[in-house]
Amino acid sequence: MAEGLARAGFDRDLKHGEASESDFVRAITRAHVENKDDGWTPVTGNVAIEYAQRGRPSGIITTTADYWAVEVQDDVWIVIRTSLLRQAVAQAVAQGFTKLVGDRNQYQNALVPVEWLWRGAPPPKVA
Repeated sequence: MAEGLARAGFDRDLKHGEASESDFVRAITRAHVENKDDGWTPVTGNVAIEYAQRGRPSGIITTTADYWAVEVQDDVWIVIRTSLLRQAVAQAVAQGFTKLVGDRNQYQNALVPVEWLWRGAPPPKVA
């Protein structure tokens, strides 16, 4: 426990925080993490996630990674479980948030709003 005056419950919060840090480090060090960089995110507010190449599944659809780490600006990453990112991609595609990019526009990308990733999942589907 810290020396000096501490608010009531600080010791419990500290214990919880330390346990959470340990869980994060353990999960990431044992996991397969795919790292991506999207330099347009600060401009668009979206992260482009590849899901098809020349009409065939690729990227997020075929990855075996447990987590994706997306660098959304210099030294700022969002780390998200692949299954949650797949949900966000599916929602983005369903809402028409897509774009062809890359060499000869061969790569189909979902444009996932960063806000969805902060929440850990896309918003509920709109009927």
